[in-house]
Amino acid sequence: MTDVMIYVQHLLGIGHVRRTALLVAALRAQGVSVAVVSGGIPDPLIDFGTGHVIQLPPCRTADHGFSGLVDQHGVPVDAHWQDRRRVALLDAYASLFPKVLMIEMFPFGRRAFRFELLPLLERAGQDGVDRVCSVRDLLVRKDDIAKERWMRDIARQYFDTILVHGDPALFDFGHSFPFAGDLADLITYTGYVAPDKADVAGFGGERDGVVVSAGGGAVGRDLIMAAMSARTVSRRFAGYHWDIITGPHFPAHEFDILSQQVGEANLSLHRFVPDFRDRLARAALSVSQAGYNTLMDVLVTGVPAVMVPFDSGGESEQGERAGIFARKKIISVLAARELSGEKLANAMDQVNLPGQIDLLLDGARVSAAKIATRLRGR
Repeated sequence: MTDVMIYVQHLLGIGHVRRTALLVAALRAQGVSVAVVSGGIPDPLIDFGTGHVIQLPPCRTADHGFSGLVDQHGVPVDAHWQDRRRVALLDAYASLFPKVLMIEMFPFGRRAFRFELLPLLERAGQDGVDRVCSVRDLLVRKDDIAKERWMRDIARQYFDTILVHGDPALFDFGHSFPFAGDLADLITYTGYVAPDKADVAGFGGERDGVVVSAGGGAVGRDLIMAAMSARTVSRRFAGYHWDIITGPHFPAHEFDILSQQVGEANLSLHRFVPDFRDRLARAALSVSQAGYNTLMDVLVTGVPAVMVPFDSGGESEQGERAGIFARKKIISVLAARELSGEKLANAMDQVNLPGQIDLLLDGARVSAAKIATRLRGR
């Protein structure tokens, strides 16, 4: 029997994976046994922090607009594929027979996977398993309020607790979810799930260099190309060393083209760097998209930052969160629709040291402690 089974499905970026890995590490530090059941495309660079990972038949989003699901070969999924996935997930649950089932995002996201998650949650409820939803601070805005009512009703019917990884002193879950009040008795705020500052090297020296990063890289082409142009026109940072980190999923042919442009002593091109946070702690500036995890890295390392929120496919979450932090003078924001080398260079040249903000950043440890308490209560 496993203490905790975590279900996670990444579709485009790897932010969900990184957050899950921090939760796994915190749970294991509490002496809790953890197994991860993953539905995303496997990648050798993805490390959940536990040797017990069960891979479901994998899938990803068909495009940046989240128009549908395709398997690892790019073939649209069908009812037969869904049947295989549902059976594989229920078999994984039966083999683990956890005391706590944690579902990442659902029902506040991943609605397309209700074909397998509702049967799983039903089975777990029949077995008396604690069912926990793990959800970030902000949701993508919905045009159809009926979908938000559905989220509320499913959360009420199938979950015992909802861990919201945010700080209500900044904004609460109701900021992006209109029915949060109906779930108040289920919601617990954990603070943001951020890396431990003690695990980051490089603090204390003089800041130098620019780090440009595109998360997983699947949607980072425009940012990377704008940064390459900004490097030559920035008045303030042109003479610095630049680390361009495309992300592991950056298109191979685009990476090859960029590689041919790299030959100068103050420019390095990487797909991935294992010491990313250490580099931020030493950098004079970070340029990136505005995903939850990248923002947490910026907050922990205290690096001045220009962020360009991803907004394709109706994605509102990055822009909304980044806007809140920009108004607090923590980061600078450039809208994706305004992105160009010249405008990015201008935003970089005007960036200031981040302001001070008192935020709860211990969400992984708090989440793990709450789950450990539930396990002891059993």
